Amino acid sequence: MEYKDLSPSVLGEEQLRAIIQEKIAFGTKELPSERTLGIELGISRTSLRRSLDVLEKEGAIKKNNREGMEINEKQTINLLAMNSMSEQLNNKNQQQSIQVLGSGLIAGQKEINLFLRLSAKQKLFELKRKRFIDGQPFMYEISYLNAEQFSGIEVLNFENRSLYSALKEQFGVAPTYGREEIRFIRADQGQAELLEVPLNTPLFEVTSKAFDQNDEPVEYSKQYLIGNQVTYKINATNIFDYLEDEEEQ
Repeated sequence: MEYKDLSPSVLGEEQLRAIIQEKIAFGTKELPSERTLGIELGISRTSLRRSLDVLEKEGAIKKNNREGMEINEKQTINLLAMNSMSEQLNNKNQQQSIQVLGSGLIAGQKEINLFLRLSAKQKLFELKRKRFIDGQPFMYEISYLNAEQFSGIEVLNFENRSLYSALKEQFGVAPTYGREEIRFIRADQGQAELLEVPLNTPLFEVTSKAFDQNDEPVEYSKQYLIGNQVTYKINATNIFDYLEDEEEQ
């Protein structure tokens, strides 16, 4: 496996995300000046500005003329970001919660097993969850993993816990990039009941395929989000990598 050091700007992004999470936990949204941040993070002003530009494009922070920077209370979802959904929905004025609807081992499914490079007979781990914001349903999601690769995952408690955090902590696996397919659908009876919306309400249906740093498939998921409650953004930092991957398939 080839090892690559993080660039100063990427390292700055990660440190800034930690600062943002800490401030959210303490109920504040103001960020220090660029000068102060540069000293705290130990990176140049140029690298810092690159890091801040990335976070601003993601919708994580906003810059106010003559008033400095602050954490953006309006949340957006970046289709190409590989941080967890919980980290992306980090509005301090909104209470997040996750309800596990079901989990366990299931028989293989052709499309999913093909993506995960499994034989038709190999089992999958299935995790069904519903996310709430301020007590209101926001998203319904189903995740599938290789049951053999993540042996014992079925006994873990995913109530209000990030799946990606569990994969990293329990199995040493961290999804690093993914491919997303998004389309608009109308809620059928089952989806309407789960999300507590009228039949035929517009939804985003997102099919996600996540890979690790060795280009090995990790997770296949389906997400259903209420259309008028989310804004999607696409921020690709290295579009040539995505183009090369698509050409190889």
